[in-house]
Amino acid sequence: MSAATATILTGVAIGATAGTSIYSATKQAGSASEAAKLQKSSTDQALAYEKERDAYARSTEANRYGAMMSQTAPFVSAGQGATGAMSRFLGLPAPASAPAPNQAMGGGAQGMGVQPGGAMITMRAPDGTTKQVPADQENHWVQKGAQRVG
Repeated sequence: MSAATATILTGVAIGATAGTSIYSATKQAGSASEAAKLQKSSTDQALAYEKERDAYARSTEANRYGAMMSQTAPFVSAGQGATGAMSRFLGLPAPASAPAPNQAMGGGAQGMGVQPGGAMITMRAPDGTTKQVPADQENHWVQKGAQRVG
């Protein structure tokens, strides 16, 4: 083998090594780019799934809360109606949250001798005491000697 042949073979070997290195670098860069695309794709899919799951969870929780509120509404209404009826029975102004007596469960304060939906008026008894009574009972109390105040 001559020196020229050895030089050529050495040059070919160096070129082959350089070509292999360039090919490897190009292949590695392409693989890194493909890996980045796959990672972005999987991240986007995971984000979309989490958003969908979050929307479902919010919807489910809203439905649960709504169901719970609708199940407790009759009891809240009954309590507010009872509070209003007790206030009227004691001659106090009804709380702002109390519904009208006929909106409470079972018609409100009917069992207490107070007619639902009637306005309250103030009457003064012959002994000087004042009391609020339903407006439709005014004639009864006037016959007993009471006078309407105001």
